[in-house]
Amino acid sequence: MSNCRICGGELQKIINLGKIALVGNFEKQLKKLKKYKISLNFCKICKHVQISEIIKPNLLFKNYLWETGVSRSNIDLIKDLIKKLKKYNIKNDSKILEIACNDGSFLNLIRKKFKCSVLGVDPARNLKTNLKKFKIPSIIDFFDYELSNKIKKRYKFFNFIIARNVIAHVPNPNEIFSGVNNLLSDNGIFIIEVPHLENIYKDNQYDNVFHEHIGFHSLKSIIDLSSRNNLRVFNIEKIKSQGGSIRCYICKKNSNKNIDRKVNKILSNEKKTGLFSFTKLKKFKFRIQTHIIKMQKLINQLKRRKNKISIYGASGKGQALLQFCKLNSKKIDFAFDKSKLKQNCFTPGTYIKIENPDKINIMKPDYLLLLSWNIKEEILKQEKNFIKNGGKFITHVPYPKII
Repeated sequence: MSNCRICGGELQKIINLGKIALVGNFEKQLKKLKKYKISLNFCKICKHVQISEIIKPNLLFKNYLWETGVSRSNIDLIKDLIKKLKKYNIKNDSKILEIACNDGSFLNLIRKKFKCSVLGVDPARNLKTNLKKFKIPSIIDFFDYELSNKIKKRYKFFNFIIARNVIAHVPNPNEIFSGVNNLLSDNGIFIIEVPHLENIYKDNQYDNVFHEHIGFHSLKSIIDLSSRNNLRVFNIEKIKSQGGSIRCYICKKNSNKNIDRKVNKILSNEKKTGLFSFTKLKKFKFRIQTHIIKMQKLINQLKRRKNKISIYGASGKGQALLQFCKLNSKKIDFAFDKSKLKQNCFTPGTYIKIENPDKINIMKPDYLLLLSWNIKEEILKQEKNFIKNGGKFITHVPYPKII
């Protein structure tokens, strides 16, 4: 077992989840995919929760099929962040760097709003077309301290550095934070958004556990990472992204920015919830095992009654859930997803054909298992006709139920 990726401490196993295929490995042709071990672990020293199995980043992110701009909810979260940046005196001459800029949706919108200078970094070569379409200057690579030195030579310092839904994905998060410290101006702000361990623990979100998600962050872990790299958290807010995330505002260690009272409040709540206790986190194992049994029981009951069941949303978390619960093409008829990159592919490890949601009214499933549950309201509005015609959705967070 490897050591902690933040402090190097010894890890304790919370649960072994067996083997699953990489959740982003969507193939056009049916073929058996390699499966990899995965387990959830707890650091004895800094209390950070993480998986111990590391897959080469090139296998995970060089061809990346998750697009920010596909979901209306994601765009709304971007607009919310842009509003918040007004509070921190963003100007026309501000320089903004986004780490893991994906399809460029954030940088495109913020540049339109403030006419500021932007730069994106992302390793996914298949998303480069979108960046070119938006005419966003970009570097196709993984961000680390070495790359930050190259960026510094050309661009010098940045007023704002943004990392939305990326910190959980990197094997060595200290590389991100040290690179940010290298590029952030003296009064600059580093803003990260990351799924909150508190929500994952309380709401049975074990579908967040897959190989692309290496770390499961609390505010404490973000404070620890910041402190180790001459940075500090001065403000925080909870946001709806990814089923419950935290947005942390980080500055240079010697900045004169005052620490907002919400920081200590959320840190205290994390401790009360038991996020820093191995004994309490170990109980998560039994809740996961119980949840899997209930999920399988519900689907099996519906299939015995000759119901047609499909899934909605080919998200990474959804692919993890299908594999943990052993819901394959024998149990699930079709998958539906708005992303054109995923349509006509097969779900990894469970081999379910992915179709355009426009075909729902043609294929007429009786039930849709809602795997993209974090944007549930958006999907329910989109599929009003399915519901009107008697179709029903199944959700699984915090527990399986028909809605």
